[in-house]
Amino acid sequence: MAARKKEDPAQRLRQELMAIAMGEKAYPEYGKNGEEMMQLPSLASRMKAMEMLAKLLDAPTAQPVPRVVLVDDIQ
Repeated sequence: MAARKKEDPAQRLRQELMAIAMGEKAYPEYGKNGEEMMQLPSLASRMKAMEMLAKLLDAPTAQPVPRVVLVDDIQ
């Protein structure tokens, strides 16, 4: 349990997105009568996961934004 808490959230997100993109992650789907079936991600979900993974990897690390102070000099 302690090892799970120390895991980096960004790394966990990358792992989850990779599992979805590779079609390895199964989700529960429920039928009309309430029966549960495990469903693999659709092609559209896999493509979206790949897009999000690419954006995540291309995104620069969070840099603090310089503070901007607006000054009204007009008199």
